[in-house]
Amino acid sequence: MINAIIIEDEKSSMEYLLSILKKNHPNITICGWASDVDAAVALITSKDPDIVFLDIQLNDGSGFDVLDRLESSMPFEVIFTTGFLDYKERAMDYFAFYYLNKPVQEDEIKKVLNMYELKRSAFDMRKYQAFKNQLESKNHTITIFERNEYISLKFSDIIYCEAGGNYTHIYNTKGKSLLSSKHLKKIEDIIDSTDFYRVHRSFLVNLTHVKEFTRDGLLVMSDGNEIIISIRNRKKVVDFLTDYMEK
Repeated sequence: MINAIIIEDEKSSMEYLLSILKKNHPNITICGWASDVDAAVALITSKDPDIVFLDIQLNDGSGFDVLDRLESSMPFEVIFTTGFLDYKERAMDYFAFYYLNKPVQEDEIKKVLNMYELKRSAFDMRKYQAFKNQLESKNHTITIFERNEYISLKFSDIIYCEAGGNYTHIYNTKGKSLLSSKHLKKIEDIIDSTDFYRVHRSFLVNLTHVKEFTRDGLLVMSDGNEIIISIRNRKKVVDFLTDYMEK
């Protein structure tokens, strides 16, 4: 059996989630429900659950407040629930957290719990801290996992990103190249900034670091590196850069 706790400040949302779990997942026992930070911390501490269904926004704080008040070693897994469909979803996907979008759908719960059954993992504190820092930076940073550590990088410090198969090389103002395990399209979705533009299928550039460009499709970046735009996209990219620089 899997013991679970629901942390949710809306009783109707809690009851809805509870009904789906009882109907479709008899192997999960709900050990309790809490609607505020203090009660949530106390309940998790006393019940020692395998899973915590955790709402990101609570009336008196957030799910982050709950986790921050617990011991650094958390033997349970967290399944975030959220009504936000924009950055939080992309960030959670990027950090490979389990999460459910509200209103919760039965098929989504099944998919998430199936993944949990396969992994049966505990909560990753380093991953959580990187995720939390990225959200609190108000979409101005990206966090890269490299050489067994999480590195936070401001968008403004990224010069350009270059595809390398299923990986992406991220070049920054410190003269370093960070290697992300995410492909370039995923990096583009995470950054989601008007200052970044896909000038080539293999290059995503920070337009604020374009020092010079020519009608022949040559971009000179702030670090001195040059990027050649493909002939097929050359006119479109050059016209876009011209308009951007004139603003």
